[in-house]
Amino acid sequence: MNIKTILSRYRQHIIVALLAIGVFCFWLFLYPFIPVMREASLLFLWNTDYMMERLAIPGGLAQYLGEGVTQLFLNPVNAAIIYAILFVAALLLSKKLLRQFFPKLKSKYRFVLTLIPPIILWRVAMLPHIPLTPTMAVLLVMGAGCAVMSISSKRTRLIVLCATIPVMYWLTGPAAILLIVCCIRWIPLTAALFAASLIGSSYLVPYPLEQVVKGIDYDWSGVKEMGTYEEMECDMLIRQQRWDKILQKYQTPVSPAVRSAVIVASYKTGRINYQQLMSTLVVPVERFESTPSVFCIDDKHFIVYFGSVSSAFIVSDLASLLCWPNIAQRAAFEAMEYIPNHNKSARTLKQLAEISIITEQYALARKYLNILEETTFYSSWAHEMQSLVDNPQLIEKYPFMKKSREQYENTEDIFFI
Repeated sequence: MNIKTILSRYRQHIIVALLAIGVFCFWLFLYPFIPVMREASLLFLWNTDYMMERLAIPGGLAQYLGEGVTQLFLNPVNAAIIYAILFVAALLLSKKLLRQFFPKLKSKYRFVLTLIPPIILWRVAMLPHIPLTPTMAVLLVMGAGCAVMSISSKRTRLIVLCATIPVMYWLTGPAAILLIVCCIRWIPLTAALFAASLIGSSYLVPYPLEQVVKGIDYDWSGVKEMGTYEEMECDMLIRQQRWDKILQKYQTPVSPAVRSAVIVASYKTGRINYQQLMSTLVVPVERFESTPSVFCIDDKHFIVYFGSVSSAFIVSDLASLLCWPNIAQRAAFEAMEYIPNHNKSARTLKQLAEISIITEQYALARKYLNILEETTFYSSWAHEMQSLVDNPQLIEKYPFMKKSREQYENTEDIFFI
């Protein structure tokens, strides 16, 4: 069998494989910071109350599954693999649906149409303010559609579809509207049933009808609040401690927060000393517009400028690295408040717990740690930190936290806003 024959016979399989590889490389090498930011804006807990809170609203199952997957985005490699799996699943489901809808359509034309859903979901995934919920919802609805369409008896299919629409609407949200085409002849009936489910649900949940119609967790409506691509990528690089990469990438940064990160990166790589760092990073407030820093001082009071989730994360991390726990704490709170859908953030709670230990607010630290112990990737760290809360003298084993506490205790508190 020659190469030409192989390519002809397995053309569609090769295209699927190329799609998976392309999606993986796209998210890992070009835009890894978008899924990383989604993880940073999330607190997923392994407890019944958290799950029931999600399932109590339309689209709750899609939201719960989406958030469960999003927590894996802490590692960009995981995010790239998961997106590849999701988009290939969308391709295969759409291929099966189209085969059921148009059995006589030529396969080459049908395969071109199957590329449309993955491409749309790919575009949606590029929008930082849209979580994984609508993607999971569409995949669940497509799977249900395949099951309904596999029923040969039209009458039985209609009965099953009428029972499925309200259930799938509650589990997935407005994406369930795709099911109404499973019985084309009865679209007026199924459309009316979907509309009744949607309007009826608005009386059962504390959300306005407009929010219910567009999906309760489909769109966070916070484009500006999430930050720019520049800020999101810089935030990811700070978390990874890639200071040389920051200096290499941001020659002329636009965001004040990113410009501040470049200054700290210069210090971390030995290009400037501590005195030069402080004189460049902390400037009089009247010079804010003409300086590269978000850290300004007016007499003896700090003024810090926030503009988005990403910039607040950057400020919090930079302040923490410079042993300014009060500024780091304030910025962490601001970051969590900026999250458009009012989620809490496991990343932020981790930082707040660390700051509370440094400042000897042990009751507050214990509160944060108890929450983090119910997460997937922060639980082991939270368990380790519990020993510091119970035995504060163990801080000697953590040089950075020890240094931060010493500076906090021996320096006049002029940083609290």
